Amino acid sequence: MANRLIHSKSPYLQKSAHQPVDWYEWSEEAFSRAREENKPVLLSIGGVWCHWCHVMAHESFENPEIAEIINTHFVPIKVDRDERPDIDRRYQEVVIGLTGSGGWPLTVFLTPEGKAFFGGTYFPPEDRWGRPGFKSLLMRIVQLWKEERHKILRSAESIYESLQSYSRENFKDPIEVELIHRGISSILTSMDYERGGIGSAPKFHHAKAFELLIYHNHFHPSETLEKALERSLDAMAKGGIYDHLLGGFFRYSTDDRWHIPHFEKMLYDNAELLSLYSLSYMVFGKELYRKTAKGILEYYKLQGYDPNGGFYASQDADIGVLEEGGYYTFTREELEGTLTPEELRVASVHFGFAPMPHEPERVVLYIEREEEEVSEIMGMTSQEVSKLLELVRLKLRDFRERRERPYIDKTLYTNWNALMVSALCQYWKVFSEPEAKDMAERTVRRLMEEHYRGGTLYHREGVEGFSEDYLFLSRALLDLFEITQETLYLRTASELAERAIELFWDERDWGFYDTAREGEGLLRLRFKNLQDTPTQSANGSAGYTLLLLGALTGDGRFTDYGEKSLQAFSRFVKQVPMVSHSYLISLYAYLKGIYRVETRDFFDGALRFFRPFKFVLRSDVEGLVVCEGQSCQKYESLNQILTEEK
Repeated sequence: MANRLIHSKSPYLQKSAHQPVDWYEWSEEAFSRAREENKPVLLSIGGVWCHWCHVMAHESFENPEIAEIINTHFVPIKVDRDERPDIDRRYQEVVIGLTGSGGWPLTVFLTPEGKAFFGGTYFPPEDRWGRPGFKSLLMRIVQLWKEERHKILRSAESIYESLQSYSRENFKDPIEVELIHRGISSILTSMDYERGGIGSAPKFHHAKAFELLIYHNHFHPSETLEKALERSLDAMAKGGIYDHLLGGFFRYSTDDRWHIPHFEKMLYDNAELLSLYSLSYMVFGKELYRKTAKGILEYYKLQGYDPNGGFYASQDADIGVLEEGGYYTFTREELEGTLTPEELRVASVHFGFAPMPHEPERVVLYIEREEEEVSEIMGMTSQEVSKLLELVRLKLRDFRERRERPYIDKTLYTNWNALMVSALCQYWKVFSEPEAKDMAERTVRRLMEEHYRGGTLYHREGVEGFSEDYLFLSRALLDLFEITQETLYLRTASELAERAIELFWDERDWGFYDTAREGEGLLRLRFKNLQDTPTQSANGSAGYTLLLLGALTGDGRFTDYGEKSLQAFSRFVKQVPMVSHSYLISLYAYLKGIYRVETRDFFDGALRFFRPFKFVLRSDVEGLVVCEGQSCQKYESLNQILTEEK
């Protein structure tokens, strides 16, 4: 028998609709029942793409004995973190504060007022691995609720007051160029110069950090920095974290070498990486970067894009019953049975085969040697190698396609679609592929028709938009305006930014709140998120968007808000320089100024040369006029600008 989640619009919640747990969605109804029956709330937050969410669901929430304990002693609430990032963000803060780490599934115990008093992430059903089993934990919470409720309530109140104090903290300070130096220095200190990337395992893409380094290298050229950048870009593009048969990146690498990923594919990651690799090809001209960017787009054309416009949210890591990566990995027997001996020899030189830790007979493909090296080793021409490797990819992909395909969440989220529209504009500027522009325009039209009504933007159907929806879509419209010069996009971008200021701006301490209204539990607290996670944050990227609007419209209010949004978090960034690479990019744009190029005859060429913070306008002027801040200069040809930039 289905529970009430059967009526949810969220695919993640729908997948829990046949569990024996009496789930509620996040609602006044759920908290009212908790208050009436004086029961604690069990809050479970996850995503449809999340492997360990599936594991906990299978082990615990599908277990009749555990479900009976939950239904008897708790009011259970299930939340889709993609649909409600505002709820997830607040309770993640609690669990990180309590345990030192967060993630999904997020498991939090609340008072009937929604105040958290205990939490964690994944819990096994029984005691193991030195961790309490979920059943034991539930019974312990039940006992404490009966016998020591006053301590629980006191703890919950203390946690709430701590969060409230944090949410009200003022980080305003003057803007300093030193913040850029600190941020760059922190990235360089944290980089893995041998294997690429930032930090150690698990390794995330941190696309905005590398974008920032590309900009910095333009203004302060450094051979060391350039090599470090290319080492990281190469390592990610060659690693098992990239799908070498179909294209697109997985969410993160579980190891230092980028070999073994968590296999979910997320729209927000691939959007930022499409932009990064397009930009990287523009700057460095490496064929690997062109192939990587093209592969991301090809994946979305085939599996992640609605022909009517709009990009799907994610693709699951699992197939079958908790088979993580089963769709993407191969046994030696499968490789030998699919490829001819010659194809297998070439594939074995080109690819490395990383064994899955829990199932070493299955391997993940990564690039060990590029095609030029394979050609030398095999004594073949590069054309012969390319042809054979293309056959290898097609055959392995066809073999893979006969398997069950991981679930694709076809929800259209405004914020993530906006990131992809911006990425497609960057891709088009580099590669001039008409289909990229068409996909971007179709997506924007659909978002504006289906998600924007009466001045209200929706995150998805039925969920009012967050500040990141307004701000990311405003930026996407500006990017689309640049490549099309359609003034409707500029007007709508301005309108969305004005609405964002009206709905989310903190008049006292500045910056954008994530939500426009209060709600149950910790939604009573208004948060201004700055941290890139690692995707860009609304407040991190807001400064750049507002400064750009000010430069394009001549409306000084946008420029003022852009400056204030940077000042709002200046002291926080001084304390934690790595908190937001998107903020540092916005700050860089403020310090250097928007590089506005106006031209009639050199429009296409002006779009296609690299210069940080550049925006091109088609204007009826002879030659080109370039403005930075209040200073403008006239050029007779594009070559004059390019020579000066060098």
